[in-house]
Amino acid sequence: MKKLWAVVAVVMLGIGELWAAPGFVDVSAQVGIAVGGYASWADYDSDGWVDVCIGQTLFHSERGSRFTQVGEYGGIWGDCDNDGDVDLFSWEGAGNLWRNNGDGTFSDATVGLPPLPTVRSLGACWADLNGDGLLDLYVGGYEVWGVVTAYPDTIYLNQGNGTFVEQWRTPDSQLQQARGVTAADFDNDADMDIYVSNYRLQPNLLWRNDGSLNFTNVAHEYGVAGDGGLGAYGHTIGSAWGDLDNDGYIDLFVGNFSHPPAYQDRPVFLRNQGPPDFHFEDMSSGAGLQWQESFASPALGDFDNDGDLDLYFTTVYGGDHCVLYRNDGNWQFTDVTAEAGIDAAGTYQAAWADYDNDGDLDLLTGGKLYENQMASGHWLKVRVQLPRGESPLARQVLTRQVEGGTGQGNQNELTLHFGLGDHSGPVLLEISWPDGEHEMVPTPVDRVVTVAQH
Repeated sequence: MKKLWAVVAVVMLGIGELWAAPGFVDVSAQVGIAVGGYASWADYDSDGWVDVCIGQTLFHSERGSRFTQVGEYGGIWGDCDNDGDVDLFSWEGAGNLWRNNGDGTFSDATVGLPPLPTVRSLGACWADLNGDGLLDLYVGGYEVWGVVTAYPDTIYLNQGNGTFVEQWRTPDSQLQQARGVTAADFDNDADMDIYVSNYRLQPNLLWRNDGSLNFTNVAHEYGVAGDGGLGAYGHTIGSAWGDLDNDGYIDLFVGNFSHPPAYQDRPVFLRNQGPPDFHFEDMSSGAGLQWQESFASPALGDFDNDGDLDLYFTTVYGGDHCVLYRNDGNWQFTDVTAEAGIDAAGTYQAAWADYDNDGDLDLLTGGKLYENQMASGHWLKVRVQLPRGESPLARQVLTRQVEGGTGQGNQNELTLHFGLGDHSGPVLLEISWPDGEHEMVPTPVDRVVTVAQH
């Protein structure tokens, strides 16, 4: 059996720096999805146009021109039954699992899911945690409103017959307040690891997976727990994995909410130093991110098609404002929110997708869909499918991974997007399937490429 999820790298020569003010335009009223709530993108009916869940409502894309409400479904997307279409898990309330019937409808498959011990959850993530080719679930536990009592995080293993079993839950002595949950193979050992953003001044968790369902929290050892160096840990709401410096290793942005005065952990850019130890280095001091108290949920995406991942970061308090930071390389970021035309606040909603199939990423945030109208920059979109001392032209490797969830409760489009700047020639896709297989696929640019593992 093959594991699910994949990492794709684009290898090319001579990518140039390219950015022009993209001019995001609010098209919410025009397309019919002016609504807040957690957002997760996926093409659930395989018609080539990405659809979206917002809160507990599913919207179908009418070929990118308008979205039609088609049902009361919500959550994060993953093909848990390996039938080629994506299903939905909602972590809210008692938890619900919706099976995609492949004809545009969904069936309630919650009967196959054990009752959640979390009582209340704010985030979950799909990932194949034991390498059996089936997507499993990590569900974070939070508190009940007004009662500061923690509930356990839980791992549910997919049995392949429509049912899940509880494999693990947080010991009572280690209960914390989980919010965002996100997964990545940060140490390149062909299994998925889990990062948990914890609230209430608690250290965050990095569960390193040995591939056999043995998870070790290495957050302190690897430099990603937060350090309380200002006096206390932060209130982390959401975090996001992504290769921010194009070195082929997955980095981490941790989105700390932090009250004044300056005694709590601030948001941090953490660079994955790669082998042999895959520890992380704090790159925040020179990155240029200006502090706001109520930072909440981050989402990474290359909005300007220049070849590196940019940062969008929400806020939830009045007086604060969501921000878009352009990645200028070398761990330098510039606030371009005003010139990009994005005006959002008071939201946890942040998710990127190319809803109109024009080759650049659009943004859903604050109950608004912002269409990216950037006119320049080559691009490539890659869909990965499982079977049912160089020359003067600098070599670049752009790395993206298919994500089972990001930030707090959001999910970017499952199709991988690469901005290529002024590079118009062919590129080479290097696909690292999580079972250790590698595949090289040459392709021209400015198109969608579908690659199936054989």
